[in-house]
Formats: sequence, structure tokens, C-alpha cells
Amino acid sequence: MKKHVMFVSFPLLGHANQMIALAQELVCRGYQVSFVIAEEAREWLANTDAHFIPWNSRLGTNGEGIDDHKKDIWQRSSQEPSVWRGEKIIWNELIDSYVVMYETLKPIVQQYSPDILVIDRAVTPAMDLAQQVNLPYIIHTRFLGNFVPASSKYPRFGTSYSVHMNLWQRCLNFFRPYWLQLLFFPTTRKFNQVRRQCSDKKKLNDPLSQRPMIVGTTFGIEFPRPLPPFVHLVGPIFPKTIKPLSASLNKWLEEEKESQGVVYIAFGTLATLETRQAKTLVEGLTDNRFRVLWSLRKNQHHILPTLPSSFRIENFVSQQAVLSHPAIRAFISHCGMNSINEALYWGKPILGLPLFGDQHYNAARIVDLGAGLKLDKQHFDSDEVRRKIIEIFSNTSYTEAAHGMSVLMKSTGGRDKAADIVETTLVEGISHRGSRSFE
Repeated sequence: MKKHVMFVSFPLLGHANQMIALAQELVCRGYQVSFVIAEEAREWLANTDAHFIPWNSRLGTNGEGIDDHKKDIWQRSSQEPSVWRGEKIIWNELIDSYVVMYETLKPIVQQYSPDILVIDRAVTPAMDLAQQVNLPYIIHTRFLGNFVPASSKYPRFGTSYSVHMNLWQRCLNFFRPYWLQLLFFPTTRKFNQVRRQCSDKKKLNDPLSQRPMIVGTTFGIEFPRPLPPFVHLVGPIFPKTIKPLSASLNKWLEEEKESQGVVYIAFGTLATLETRQAKTLVEGLTDNRFRVLWSLRKNQHHILPTLPSSFRIENFVSQQAVLSHPAIRAFISHCGMNSINEALYWGKPILGLPLFGDQHYNAARIVDLGAGLKLDKQHFDSDEVRRKIIEIFSNTSYTEAAHGMSVLMKSTGGRDKAADIVETTLVEGISHRGSRSFE
């Protein structure tokens, strides 16, 4: 019988979707695959044949979007002017949830006895547990970030600087890791105290150090840097088949209109807009030169003003099916890494409106690539929205840059390469696992 591969992720679709595609590929290769994630994510695994194992991680979303208990966290992060303060909000929530996550994962791992874990890069409790019971694991992440730092001549991960930094930005960029250590020292200390509490004060190694890591993106988006042998940049990991568009939406996209094309808007499953931001976007995009398709969670519809007939609102769409449609000419996005990967894979330029976390850094990379433009969430108006969308429509260089990245991404290996790495790590790691102990 094939070995048992267990995936562990938060119930955040942006974190889980690449892992779900990889899990499905491993099922197709004959492995026993289970997926540990919260109950609200069960339907995401419906067509994978992976065994769903419910896990109360406390950190996540519900079927329509953000869980009421967590709504304030993501909303505050989305609208926090400071990037590092937004990160701190999320990190503090992870610390508060850590003990529950660790203690609820422990019996799951004990009961199902997997041969290897594939863990989302944010689920530190699963990595610590794996170390405690001597269980091999692979980390999955959608970006390199600070896991493998780039040269300081490039903008640091977490900044919103262009590659063409001025002198002041270069100074701030150089010293950024040092002052972040000071700013986050109390939070880091609290985090490690909680980790030690769950490990019965046993020695804990850095959960990311020397561990196999699958990175679901590619250079081009990432700055060049040497990679250690355990870090594998495989490109975006997508499912074998894309969920098709509804007949109604497909018909709407293919209708012959006087407009030059369709602008697609989506801000993922966590980021939340304020009413003023939605109103500004609608005003800027009310123009007979284009139509607008907006994928917006139902519980966010209240932020919308009265819409013109050129707008179509959907609660949820198959994003890759939308982005692959020739009618789509531009994508207004929060610049989450999944959205960037999907847009560039299908050669679509982006107008970024980053809200928190890595989104600011990602939006800057899109501008550096020449594959789009960006807005400042605190300071943008309808004229800027209209001007930048028209610029993307009329200047073919943005689409050409996106197409160049599309060619690169389609040659990276993606899902198949990631599955090969899991197989190789599984085989090479079995004889070195040693005994497990839950005592």
C-alpha cells in the first residue's frame, strides 16, 4: 500500500488552494492522502478523493467569507495604514490560537499515523508537533518571502518599494530587518513562550530550518537569489481541470458590446474594502469604454453604491475560468500571491489595490515587471482609477509583459514538479524518521 501523505492548512482558501491541487495529484498517483482543515472547508475537497479530517483551528473563514468572530481581525488588517502593524494583528491572533491548534492536532496525527506531513507555511503548531514526534514534513508556501532572503539591493519582502529605490528608501530597506526585530521582539518572545509551553519545555528548533520547502511561484515575480537544495521553486500549482463558468456568466462575457473589454475585480476571501473605497472604484469604472465583472462575497454587498448597468456582481466565480477568458482585459486585485499567479499565468495585466501583508510587496513587483499599475488604499480617487485602467487598456506593453510571465510560468512544472518532490522526500525520509513518541 502506498504511503500516507497528510496535508495541514488553515481554512483560508488562498493558503489551501495550491495544497488541494497537489493533494489531488498525489491521490491520482495512488497515495493515501488526507487533508486536515476546518469543517467549513470540507466542500473545497469534494472532488479530490482526499480524506477530509475536520480540525478546529479557530483561524479561518466560513462558507460565505469571513467568520464573524474573526471579521474584525481581517478588516482591521485590511485598513491598517501601517504594513507591520497589520502583520502584528494577524500574528497576535495566531499566538492566541496556537495552544488550541497544537492540542487538537496532536490526537489527529496520533490516530491517523501519517508517513509525512505537508504543512502550510503559517501553521507553525503542526511543524512543532512534527518535530516533537519525529515526523518528516514539507513546508508549502506561495512565496519565498524572507524564507530565503534576497540581496539588500532589492526591496525587502514586506516593503512596497520599487526596484528603483531612492537613496532614503535604500537606507530604510537596508536597516529594515534590524528595526523589525526590535519592533516585533515582544511578540516573538510571546510566540516562543507559547511554543515551549506546548512542547513541555523541550528544545524547539527553528521549524523552517533545513526543511524541504515547495514554493508555488517563480522567479520573475521573485527577485533572483541562490536557493539552498531543500527549497524548490516549482511555479504555480493549479488543478488539472478548471471549474467552468456558469452559462449565464459565459454568455455575458461573450456578448457583443461597444466597450473595449471587461475589467474583472476580486479581492480574495479575506481582504475587506470600506464603503468609500468601493464607491471610488465604481465611480472610476463607470465608463462606456468597458464593462465590469466584480466577484464580491455576499456579506460585502452592503458596501456597494447604486451600480450602472455595465456592472455585474457575482458572489463567487471560478477565477481561473474568468481570467482565461479573452474578454477580460484587466484585473483589479488586492495582489494576493494566488491572484497574481493566476492573472499572470493567463497573461492578464493587473491594477493592484493592496490591503495588507505581502500584498503591498506583490503589487510593487507587478509594477516592476511592467505588468500593471497600483493604487494606494489610503489615497486614491475615481480619476486615478479611470486613468490607470485606460492606460492598461491602451498601452499594449502591460499585456505584453503579462504574456511574457505567462510563457515562463507555463514552463515551470507546477503541480507535477511539486508531487515529484513529495514522492522523493517521502522515499528518502522514511528510513530516517526514527520512532515517534506522543508521551
